[in-house]
Amino acid sequence: MKDDITRRLLNQAQRTIDQYNLLEKGDRIVVGVSGGIDSMVLIHILHVFSHKFDLSLIVAHVNHGLRPEESLQEASLVKKESERLGLQFEYEEVNVKAFKKSTGFSLQDAARRLRFQFFEKLLLKYNANKIALGHNADDQVETIILRILRGSGLRGLKGMLPVRDGKIIRPLLEIWRKDIESFANENKIPFLLDSSNLKEDYLRNRIRLSLIPLIENQYQSKFKEILLRTANLLRQEDNYIDSKAAEVYQNLIQKHDDSISFLFSKYKSLHRVIQWRVINKILSEILEEEKIVKRFPNLQPIFERLNKSSSNLLFQVIPGIYLEKRYDRVVIRGGVLEETPHFEIEVNFPGKTTIKEIGRELIIEEIPKINKLSNYLPTIAFFDYESIQFPLKVRNFRPGDKFQPLGLKGFQKLKKFFIDHKVPKIERSRIPLLISGDIIAWVVGYRIDERVKIKPETKRILRAEII
Repeated sequence: MKDDITRRLLNQAQRTIDQYNLLEKGDRIVVGVSGGIDSMVLIHILHVFSHKFDLSLIVAHVNHGLRPEESLQEASLVKKESERLGLQFEYEEVNVKAFKKSTGFSLQDAARRLRFQFFEKLLLKYNANKIALGHNADDQVETIILRILRGSGLRGLKGMLPVRDGKIIRPLLEIWRKDIESFANENKIPFLLDSSNLKEDYLRNRIRLSLIPLIENQYQSKFKEILLRTANLLRQEDNYIDSKAAEVYQNLIQKHDDSISFLFSKYKSLHRVIQWRVINKILSEILEEEKIVKRFPNLQPIFERLNKSSSNLLFQVIPGIYLEKRYDRVVIRGGVLEETPHFEIEVNFPGKTTIKEIGRELIIEEIPKINKLSNYLPTIAFFDYESIQFPLKVRNFRPGDKFQPLGLKGFQKLKKFFIDHKVPKIERSRIPLLISGDIIAWVVGYRIDERVKIKPETKRILRAEII
């Protein structure tokens, strides 16, 4: 391996490894190898570097069951070459079509997820710390174009990362396919062509086979190089924004057992770019999945709905996650959005009462009478102490409930009150009601009852707060 082609490619791989710190002494690496030219060259390059970095390499091959005859040939080739290089070989068969049907993912996405499930299992089995993939510079160009066509922000347009989460590495990402082909031919590295890559059934294939050649021939011969330079600049900008968003995130959010919450007033003061990243990070943490936008590309309307809200909210963000905005606190949690079961709790007075069904706390206390009560937060209410019947209770909505809203002479059914205030049906069972005798003294967050209001002759004041 002393010729110019080999030397040039190894030097480029070394530069990528050094620049992004892809390899460290003693790394144990699961190498995804399909039998195609990129991954076959990858195991040879990592084998060369294994002496310098004292690497342990585990070759992982997945049979997707999509091309039965070719799949067996690929598995045989990868196994044979692994044995020739003295590398550990691991093989798994998966049913991509069945997984696609059960999950709703596209065929390609289903295959990718099953591959990564296998790679993750091998990380545990061998106590390995990295997964190496054979994506090259041409793959990067195709990925960026795909994201442009599908619609993407800065994060998508920066392309694939040479290293992700300190675990997934792509040593060939800055090497062009033509150089990989020259390297394979020069060093007689065996590989198989994937026949599906030659068909224009998939958008990525059409981009590679038709769109890129058209642009290079008729518009800009250096198109691919220019696109990669642009992606590198965007990556630097994205990294800077990400670091700022991470700082904000740590100061903004509060983590609970099954949810993440934050104050809406603080969130609203952030730049929209940072807001978007905060929401994405919350969803990623709850779902334990990084690529939220890729899996759920239509999050923008939900983002706008939260930003424009002036009242309480309760809605499903994506399957498995719902958002609740109650006064100034936003809570995002995993689970299924269902009506809250009936609850009725005797209230501690004075003191704090936990309403576990809705994850809130109610504080009740007597305060000195003052000339003017200046706090008009919807989370706080004041009552004429003498008009209250103890013990107080807190419960949720029941059919037939009615009260006399402050300022009205007559009674109103609570159902109509909720309709008038545009409270979604699913949300009504989560609104606590403070009960005094047979009176709904406070529809928490909305209105107290006329009969328990503070009057000119009031001598003692009761204060209630929901947190």
